[in-house]
Amino acid sequence: MGTLKNTKLFFKSSMELPCSYIKGNIERRVNVSISYPHRESKIVSDLTKNGFRRNYNHMYMPVCNNCNSCISSRINIKKFVFSKNYRRNLKNNSDLILIKNKYQNKERFNLFKKYCQIRHSDGQMKDMSWNGFLDFFHNSTNQTEVYDLIDKDNKLYASILLDVLEDGFSAVYSFFDPFLKRRGLGKNIILNVIQRLKKENKSFLYLGYWVKESSRMNYKSSFNNIELFFDGNWIKKES
Repeated sequence: MGTLKNTKLFFKSSMELPCSYIKGNIERRVNVSISYPHRESKIVSDLTKNGFRRNYNHMYMPVCNNCNSCISSRINIKKFVFSKNYRRNLKNNSDLILIKNKYQNKERFNLFKKYCQIRHSDGQMKDMSWNGFLDFFHNSTNQTEVYDLIDKDNKLYASILLDVLEDGFSAVYSFFDPFLKRRGLGKNIILNVIQRLKKENKSFLYLGYWVKESSRMNYKSSFNNIELFFDGNWIKKES
């Protein structure tokens, strides 16, 4: 972590809690604060490259006993190929455009609530308040960007929060209209971000942890040129 050699980071181990991804498992994390004035984005960039994930004002990595299912994943943008399936998805959603829009609004919050209630009804995020959503999605201390998928009438279909890194983006959280399944909006917003990164000549889109045993994580492995973080190295995932 050469870019952080002059920054003292303090890593703390969390308590054991029920696993967020595999029912019946116990989860433990190593956490590190990113609250260093004017250094947050460098810290986030460097730790993300080393397999960490951001949540609010800290980074974390699972260090569970007898389990190593959580594997950091990223898409190699320069090698990514828009297959026939991806092109079909983009064509089916050609009436939508991706715009950068960090403005706080209730429409985004209402879509987030609807998404959580339908797709993650067993989770705590469905009960998040407006102020809680602002802290989660808008009030990051590091450099972030928010993108929306909208139609010509400015109707919102999906949103994504991205950490801005030295070599690309890290997808912190995305959500979409859960009732429009045939559109494939979750995949579409990722494809739009990939297109943007290609135009900007960036290298990677980090997708957070891929968990083979979790059906909710299957979408990550469906993209081509996925790389996984093993023993300190990024390795291309076998097809």
